[in-house]
Amino acid sequence: MPNHGLGMSAQRPTVIQAQACMGTADSALMSEAIALLEARYEVRRHEVAAAARLEDGRVVTGIHVEASQGRASICAESGVASAAVAVGLRVVSLVAVVRRPDGTDHLIEPCGVCAELLAEMWPSARVWAGKAGDPAAVTAEELLPYRHQRIGRLTTPFKEDPA
Repeated sequence: MPNHGLGMSAQRPTVIQAQACMGTADSALMSEAIALLEARYEVRRHEVAAAARLEDGRVVTGIHVEASQGRASICAESGVASAAVAVGLRVVSLVAVVRRPDGTDHLIEPCGVCAELLAEMWPSARVWAGKAGDPAAVTAEELLPYRHQRIGRLTTPFKEDPA
């Protein structure tokens, strides 16, 4: 049984703490991610779920798929990105939740690889992160302020530049 309590885990805000800081739309995204974890959670296999609102208002979700070889694993945020690209729409807001083996659910920010992907594709998308244990909405671009940017390859973000 999941525990949405008020405890902290590795300085990550609980879902209750995070939802208290969110508007209705982003709180609904978190609820979508939690619902996906309710349906598919498996220790060390499917521990993170993400939900994103697209520019037309629809919601897409993704779930972490752990592989025995870490490099083959897929992050929940990557699943969301793939779903958004598949329908050709821009991500405007993203929330991810990690469920700990003790059943507690916490807000979690994207890993560095996913943060870079989100920043390249949708730099102005709102992404929820835990900053010093407090929930905060930042732009995807702000997740990695010093990220490497390749010149001449993938220089135009997806759907951010209508040209």
